[in-house]
Amino acid sequence: MAKRKEVDTELNITSMMDMMTIILVFLLKSFSATEITVKPSENMQLPLSTARVDPSVAISVVVQKDIIVVDNAKILDLEAYMDPNLNQQIFKIPDSEKQGNVIPRLYEAFTAATEKAKKLQELAEDGGREDMKFNGQVLLQIDRDIPFALVRDVMFNAGQAQFAEFEFVVIKGGSD
Repeated sequence: MAKRKEVDTELNITSMMDMMTIILVFLLKSFSATEITVKPSENMQLPLSTARVDPSVAISVVVQKDIIVVDNAKILDLEAYMDPNLNQQIFKIPDSEKQGNVIPRLYEAFTAATEKAKKLQELAEDGGREDMKFNGQVLLQIDRDIPFALVRDVMFNAGQAQFAEFEFVVIKGGSD
């Protein structure tokens, strides 16, 4: 009886692992996690837009018909009045809450958000993360019936607290 020659039957998976590593790196580089879910409140109607740019991560400011919310904290109640020209109810910041263009409670909320973001930046830099810099972005959710004067006041106070980039949340729709 002839003896069979022993053959090495171990599977060499080094090249297969190299291939899987390359595929994994490719998928991670091409993966985009830019989707941000924004849930407007029931008391708000966002304007329609044909915008094609996705919002980025930023401090959230919500201006509803009756309140202003900064980072999920209620900051200010709005005051309703009847506009004789439009013959409809309009909302504004109460005169008692304003000092010229500055709205102290709103400005303080923005300043606190700035300080929080800068502290997070310092912690991230200490941990070796250079990608978490304070960029001064505000994500504005504003009811479509809010007058521009109120939007201007909110943006002015944000700007005074070092927020300089504004993105408006809208509902995709309308015509191109």
